[in-house]
Amino acid sequence: MQQDFVDIKWLNNMVAEITSNGFLKQAVDYSFKEPWFFTEFSFLFVFSIFLFFYAFIIKQDNFKKIYIISFSLFFYYKSSGPFLFLFILMIIFDYFFAFLIYKNEGVLKKIFLWISLVFSLSFLLYFKYSNFFIQNFNQLLGTSFNRHNLFLPIGISFYTFQSISYLVDVYRNEVLPAKKMSDYAFYMTFFPHLVAGPIVRAKDFLPQIINPNILNKILYKEGVLRIIIGLLKKLFIADYLGKYVDIIHQSPANFSGVENLLSMYAYCFQIYFDFSGYSDIAIGIALLLGYRLKENFNNPYFSKNITEFWRKWHISLSNWLKDYIYIPLGGNRKGKFNTYLFLLATMLIGGFWHGADWRFLIWGLAHGLALIIHKIWSKLFPNHKHNAFSNFLGIVITFHFVALCWILFRSNSFTDAFTSINKIIFNIHLMDFNGFWFSRKEFCLVLIIASFIVFIPPIIKEKGFLLLNRLPTLTWIVWIMISLQLIIQFKDDIVQPFIYFQF
Repeated sequence: MQQDFVDIKWLNNMVAEITSNGFLKQAVDYSFKEPWFFTEFSFLFVFSIFLFFYAFIIKQDNFKKIYIISFSLFFYYKSSGPFLFLFILMIIFDYFFAFLIYKNEGVLKKIFLWISLVFSLSFLLYFKYSNFFIQNFNQLLGTSFNRHNLFLPIGISFYTFQSISYLVDVYRNEVLPAKKMSDYAFYMTFFPHLVAGPIVRAKDFLPQIINPNILNKILYKEGVLRIIIGLLKKLFIADYLGKYVDIIHQSPANFSGVENLLSMYAYCFQIYFDFSGYSDIAIGIALLLGYRLKENFNNPYFSKNITEFWRKWHISLSNWLKDYIYIPLGGNRKGKFNTYLFLLATMLIGGFWHGADWRFLIWGLAHGLALIIHKIWSKLFPNHKHNAFSNFLGIVITFHFVALCWILFRSNSFTDAFTSINKIIFNIHLMDFNGFWFSRKEFCLVLIIASFIVFIPPIIKEKGFLLLNRLPTLTWIVWIMISLQLIIQFKDDIVQPFIYFQF
């Protein structure tokens, strides 16, 4: 998804004036087009220095909190520059309004909630959706309002939803407002999940600020393992497959049905390994600091139906949509028709959250309709017995439905999306697979590896993870060196940003 970037000349000039040393300039400089992220070796180097000093203050709660908040703000500044001040403003506003919501009752309590929600959402609506509404308004009414040259602050969709969940939970009395501004700032800015999730709930994280996990050898090994696995997912699989996907989606009409089909599979695996890789790295980094984030993926492509898929894909967003959209609308408490209507509305909002484009709305609509069809099917056949064949068939159907929908997600336009889908359905020639294998053997091998990892039974993955975690230290060093060598060999000179950074 393309974005326009705003030029903040005054801040660039100020940075240029205060930095005469090249290293210092690089340290305080930021880039809208090249955000600082976990797969950058410069980040890994700086993070190792951060961890070194962290070890000296880990038992001093106040210093540790300030130290992590400071690094988190620096991390966000490196990607969004002056928009850091907008983020800080939201944190301050949320902190005080949470107390106003908590201390009042009745109508006043609800008024403070709505004021705080409108304030939090206003930034997201302006930066992400204003041009979408202007463009559609112009087309519908024939007006000529000018589009704005806006930059979408990194992570704004994630931390806005996090802000909303905190305020609503305080309103529902499900969580007490943070006693200290530093506690709420820590919760909101914690850099592992800051820019691309998972969306962290206050009731899960605030207690850890007071009582963090005790760091030990087991926690360190699990953290390092998650980071290495995340880097391999992103740099070894996702980015490699992404290069082919980019070629096809430049002009899908110029490629055969087989090439479009394999591009569909490749993007399926690219977006999964890219986003789950980010989540793994985020969880791993948090563990090294003594905090545990919830899992965000649970073998989603191994789902037997679309409802199960949405319980396993981007779990933090799925739960957020259920708890703050679907259930407040009425959930399944107001009759079958309204249940289906609420489900459809929830998925449309979920699609629109991903991007200000009709393609994302149609993507959400497709998933909403699929969820409704599955609910109706479950009602019609409540005693349907599952066996190995029906489970296999369910996985195949669910995966291919999700894969076709991803084309809307990745394509540059509706025309390209429908061209690609048309090629896949009506222009497949089996002999083309043979030619493709010989012309792109390395790509096919990576695609096979990705397929094997995705569709291997979850119990085997869990046992493999536990086995790796129990390996002796010397074996670990060898395994890490092999992993790093794979990453270095397959990594492009320019590392691609995580896909969900754009959302």
